[in-house]
Amino acid sequence: MGQMLVTVRYRIEGDHAHFRHDLQKVAGLIAGIPGLVWKIWGIDQDRDVGVSAYLFASEASARAFIAGPMIERLRSRPDVTDVSFEFAPVDQDLSEMTGAADALGGAPTAAAL
Repeated sequence: MGQMLVTVRYRIEGDHAHFRHDLQKVAGLIAGIPGLVWKIWGIDQDRDVGVSAYLFASEASARAFIAGPMIERLRSRPDVTDVSFEFAPVDQDLSEMTGAADALGGAPTAAAL
């Protein structure tokens, strides 16, 4: 199986500036997760919601991440609740048709040209 997309959602309770400061400390650790291609961070301060999208090179690396210490660290934070995640295989053709070829590390398909 090819690349896997993982989304993680959570609710932030408390000071967003402090939360973001803490995340800056772990961003380097996250960047070193085996199999991680990229991560996009989303934090909506008005709704107290965080959403992150991760692209993993394989299903095995995505599953290892979900079962690993980063999600556990997020769940153990006193200012974070309602942590959930979803993952699914990337549909390469559809993704490339909508402009994601560079993000996925592939060349555009003929259908996307």
